Amino acid sequence: MKKRLVTYLALILILFPLISASAQTAATYKQDWFSAQQSRIAGEKAHNQAVLDYAANKTPENDQRVIETTKALLNSALDEAAAWLNWKNSEAKESPEVPDSIKASIQADVNTNLAKINSLRTEVNAIKNRLDAGVVFLKMVGAYAGLLADVARNTGAMWVYIGNERINTASNFETQLRAAAEKIGNNSDIISKLDLAKSEINLAKSKVDLAEAAYKKVAVPGTPLIKFAEGNNDLTQAKTNLLNAQAQLLAAFNLIIAK
Repeated sequence: MKKRLVTYLALILILFPLISASAQTAATYKQDWFSAQQSRIAGEKAHNQAVLDYAANKTPENDQRVIETTKALLNSALDEAAAWLNWKNSEAKESPEVPDSIKASIQADVNTNLAKINSLRTEVNAIKNRLDAGVVFLKMVGAYAGLLADVARNTGAMWVYIGNERINTASNFETQLRAAAEKIGNNSDIISKLDLAKSEINLAKSKVDLAEAAYKKVAVPGTPLIKFAEGNNDLTQAKTNLLNAQAQLLAAFNLIIAK
């Protein structure tokens, strides 16, 4: 019984992610992304104010402020994109659960898109007048979603893979508990909890499948950021289902060892 207890507890721990000792690196990149977001938001406010000032008083000084704040805003948007790419790359590299093939795909996409960001940054810094600013801005609007799409799609594939691994572990645990329960008399209460757990596991699987379908549609042209958000939402729901399943599995386990 002690050996069985250790085995079951080990399975429970595997159901949910462990924080690795190197997680601080990914956390640092994530914080860099948050900081870049705040800088971009501040840049938007400064640019909008410059545009309003120029509309009210079309002086050369106000015109120059519009140009400079445009450049600052576009550079801050590129900083935000680069920070997000670095965060997703670090997140993948540090996870022991992610297959090397997915890590390699994310790394390659990150390198490709960081190179695109550097190219766009050169164009931004070369802006001399309002016409230049308008041309580069329109180019940025067309390119920005594309900068994130490939990495977002592969990041989604990473999360789907991990989700399916957790679901398989939970399903195997439920199967083992059910086999143990069937050897026990008066087991209806245990079977009831296992049935609830199995239902939640199946729901989690359906949500992960929906997330996978959404992530596969993260591409340009299209609505990549919307599809990425849809996939994230589906995975959040799947996590809730797995937490519910875990609660039922633990309850069933406690009933089994109490018999």
